[in-house]
Amino acid sequence: MTEAFSIPPAVMDRIAGLGARLGRGREEVMDPRALSLACGVPLDVVRELLRGRPAGEPDIHRRFRQRLDLLHDTHRKDTGRKYSHGEIAAQSGISRQQVQALLGGDRRPTMDHCSRLEKFFHRPAGFLQSEDADALAGALAEVEKALLREWTARDAPASLYARHGVDGIALRAALLSERDRTRLLRWLDAYMTEPLAAVSPVRAPGVAAGPP
Repeated sequence: MTEAFSIPPAVMDRIAGLGARLGRGREEVMDPRALSLACGVPLDVVRELLRGRPAGEPDIHRRFRQRLDLLHDTHRKDTGRKYSHGEIAAQSGISRQQVQALLGGDRRPTMDHCSRLEKFFHRPAGFLQSEDADALAGALAEVEKALLREWTARDAPASLYARHGVDGIALRAALLSERDRTRLLRWLDAYMTEPLAAVSPVRAPGVAAGPP
């Protein structure tokens, strides 16, 4: 059941480092259960890959079954109930008989089946059949992007103050759009009413960097 693919340690070290800057532990930012749900890879395989060990299901059709089963079990309606075969068929454009056969493991999927099911379950192209290590790498990339956005948002106000000071920021505000000027002034208000420590790179108040 193993394959010659694993997650590069550098990727996990980058994510762990970003998490540490934000005051979060490695297990929190790379929670195996959350990653398993995000990428569709079985929990035990995720844990092995995060340990740097090659792991995964080499058979593409077994991977399809694993991920389709997970999606069908976890992607629920607002009522909390699973989607029926008929509901999946009606919304995906696959016949009810084919949906039943795919979920039951009695039919091998075509590329069209995969594409339609991925759209129905709101998953990216390739989700149902990509190799386990690749699927997990994609989920880790999304985690890293989210952490980078959060770190940038927290660090921006303190960096702005360090470069320009309050007077310099106020002068530059005249060049901003009304929306950005309003956001900047909110941060200045927070800076003027709170201790300097409150606007450190880790606990910076105010608005996020860049347009929303």
